[in-house]
Amino acid sequence: MTKATPKVLVGKAQPKSPWLAVNLSAALPGVGQMYDGAIARGLIIFVGFWGLIGFILWSIFAPAGNTLRGLICLIPLISLYIFGLWDSHHAAKRGITLDEFSPLRYQSRDPWYPVFLSQVLPGLGQLFLQRAAVGGALLILGILVGYLANFAPVLLPVPPLIWAAACGLAYWAAPSPRRQWGMLALLLAAVMVTRLTISSIPFVVPRLVVQCIVPSESMLPTLAVGDRIFVRPRPADQPLAVGDIIVFTNPENTPLAEAGGLDNLVVKRVVALAGQRVEVRNGQVWLDGSPLIEPYIAEPMGYQWGPATVPEGHLFVLGDNRNHSRDSSVWGFLPRAHLVGNAYKIYWPPQRVQPLV
Repeated sequence: MTKATPKVLVGKAQPKSPWLAVNLSAALPGVGQMYDGAIARGLIIFVGFWGLIGFILWSIFAPAGNTLRGLICLIPLISLYIFGLWDSHHAAKRGITLDEFSPLRYQSRDPWYPVFLSQVLPGLGQLFLQRAAVGGALLILGILVGYLANFAPVLLPVPPLIWAAACGLAYWAAPSPRRQWGMLALLLAAVMVTRLTISSIPFVVPRLVVQCIVPSESMLPTLAVGDRIFVRPRPADQPLAVGDIIVFTNPENTPLAEAGGLDNLVVKRVVALAGQRVEVRNGQVWLDGSPLIEPYIAEPMGYQWGPATVPEGHLFVLGDNRNHSRDSSVWGFLPRAHLVGNAYKIYWPPQRVQPLV
């Protein structure tokens, strides 16, 4: 019996590390469960988490999406993330007897626990291991560089590297009879990819969508004062269509050298393009001699304008509230250099959420 015991121990499967599972789930939700052997549950969490993120992004940014519903879905997203952390730890503990597992002793001797702390904030793992100088330096460096990266996109890759380095150093400094360097490499790669993706969002989103607050009643009934709208940025030479709602810098008080910026924004509707002959008479717009059908205007126009041909590189724009709008009927043709982009959605307030077509 004495000789047989070592053979049994050698063949015995090594218990899973609960804190390695938590680390994997913290970097990529669901992966901790897959490490535990709960493949189906891990896949459900993984697909559910990224599915929720996709639905939230679609609800907020897509023309037909409901912004409020997307924001509400942040609650189940955060709940699923927290549940994934708890469940991965709980699943890894299965099969570990009370003699083999004590939470306080386990945390203090498991190298993956300080790694998890370093995922929360760089340096926390070192502070837990009583390496105050290294931990303090990593904590200050991580926070400082993370703040500076908000103003200098070139620094974006640096904070994820600091987070990954802190995790790696915490694992290296923690006492452990058995190292899993392959798992560490996988975890550090996931930490860097996830952190870099998250930190890039504030720089990527403004390139895809611009926010604007409607400043006046000139676009009633389509847009009300205070409506928050999303705008698709587009180059000044990109084709537009009659009827498009556009956002541009106010040509009355914005020098051409500053045109196309995000200050002094105005919202109007394109009524005529370059080369088209436009005229306002008898309460409506005439385009190349034909009346323009406009079901969106507040009331018939009470003024006369034109006729005139829109010059190259310019647009003729009017507000939907024609008789109470400072637009091309007042200050003339709009140079396309002032164009910011097309307004495509009212995203706030909730009762006003709708696509702009």
